[in-house]
Amino acid sequence: MRGIQAILEGDRVELRQLEYAVALAETLHFGQASAKLYIAQSAFSAQIARLEKEVGAQLFDRSSNRVAITAAGELFISRAQEILNQVQEASRDAASLHSLRTRQLKVGIFHEAAGELTPLIVHAYQKSYPDVELVFHELNMIDQIDAIVDGVVDVAFLRAPVNDRRIRLTALFAEPRFVGLSMHHHLARCDAVTMEDLMDESFVLASPQAPSLWRGYWAFDDVRGGPSRVATTVDRVWESVTAIAYHNAVDTFPGSATRTHHAPGMVYLPIKDSTYSTSAIAVRSGKLPLHVAAFEKVATDLARTSLSAVPGAVPLTEAPQGTPPAV
Repeated sequence: MRGIQAILEGDRVELRQLEYAVALAETLHFGQASAKLYIAQSAFSAQIARLEKEVGAQLFDRSSNRVAITAAGELFISRAQEILNQVQEASRDAASLHSLRTRQLKVGIFHEAAGELTPLIVHAYQKSYPDVELVFHELNMIDQIDAIVDGVVDVAFLRAPVNDRRIRLTALFAEPRFVGLSMHHHLARCDAVTMEDLMDESFVLASPQAPSLWRGYWAFDDVRGGPSRVATTVDRVWESVTAIAYHNAVDTFPGSATRTHHAPGMVYLPIKDSTYSTSAIAVRSGKLPLHVAAFEKVATDLARTSLSAVPGAVPLTEAPQGTPPAV
């Protein structure tokens, strides 16, 4: 028996004949197999006979009242099934790639996003998928999760901790946390502070409508074991920066934010013993469209190869104990 690949390369066997042979192998009945494929039994039988002639071997034994697969047939059917599976997979991939020509990827940006890694991710994605239109949406403290769940954005740059099964976070990196203070604050002249220094301070808190776990993390509720003193509540980071500068309140920030969010009259100080902030890519739970999964992969690949672009950032595995995981 000639190899099935060689036969195919010679254009002697058609894919539909492979489908016929596989259907007959599954049913072992000419009538059932032909009905399954919506073809007349006589035409089906003729195609099987033609296939056996072209292959040069008997694939099915018709000597009794029932159909049986020969040893040659078993080898042929196994390879035929592999080829049909490959063709089906290739068709799906081709359809997915073709659909990218009309796709739009909606990217949610929460303030500093992934710091200096953000433009590298966007550029790499645009270069790899030039037919996908990127549209950017600014997220705030309140809508950062709902925007993903409701489909306002397909993918977003967020900060852990987030505890919501409707979305999935994939860590990019972890980086030190800083405290923002008014330049007139009694701690402002220190080189650095500790968490204990901040326990009794009045914090700028995210609105109560923000994710509760995330909201409490920035005010050290996880360390304190309870809520902080509240100076004011805000919906956006720039509101927090303003409150710090003019209300003598405090708030904590990831390192990337200290390089992008400034206001006259405020300073940033490192927190010597704090856990780190985890930067992550967030998507809806479940199977992702190809163009969304591709963005997630580009981001995680660059976080692995180009993390030096973000000052002070480390892989999550190297962050201090207690740093929020991306879950």
